Amino acid sequence: MPSKPIVGITTDIRDQYFLIEEQYSRAVANAGGIPILIPSISENKELLKDIVTRIHGLLLPGSRDMDPKHYNEEPHPKLRPIEDQRTESELKILDEALSGKMPILGICGGMQLINVFMGGSLYQDIDSQIPDALCHKSGSIHDIYVEENTNLRKIIGHKSFSSKSYHHQSVKALGDGLRVCAKSQDNVIEGIEFHNSFILGVQWHPEREENETSDKIFKAFIEECKKW
Repeated sequence: MPSKPIVGITTDIRDQYFLIEEQYSRAVANAGGIPILIPSISENKELLKDIVTRIHGLLLPGSRDMDPKHYNEEPHPKLRPIEDQRTESELKILDEALSGKMPILGICGGMQLINVFMGGSLYQDIDSQIPDALCHKSGSIHDIYVEENTNLRKIIGHKSFSSKSYHHQSVKALGDGLRVCAKSQDNVIEGIEFHNSFILGVQWHPEREENETSDKIFKAFIEECKKW
């Protein structure tokens, strides 16, 4: 393995380009990893499989709504535009990473993808489907409470913190093998994890926030990637 672990970051497709927000790559690099972008080429499963064999960790970023067919629901009127090729690519990449027990970090929509892959479901629009929910969009600030005896609590070392929020969907039914590791005060799920391996999903955006909590999450992820 190289001196720094290679972290694959899945990409979106916009205006015929594969891209992702720069903050993800910078966060990985600042924590000691080498970020590479994985193209969304869903029709070439063998290529995606080959890419996964060459990385040491997988980061699933946000900025996507999934087609609810993946959790057996009809589309909600407030569902945002979806990119099937990205979703199909990410599901194949995630399958390969999980089969190899690779460290995985899912952020926002990436956390939701992990949950759906494991058989869970989503609230397609928080405002419409969760009564009395806080505002979770447009950078609104709210507190996040971390569950005791979880990997996330071990990583960040405290039980609550404030963060900005940029999502309109959230986890509904929890996927198989996952447990909740964080919630907001309105009980919207803000973190999920596996108990016996580094598979962590967070609903907020640590790559956008320069603080101790964010640094600890990325450093813990990179340390796990070094072991893989």
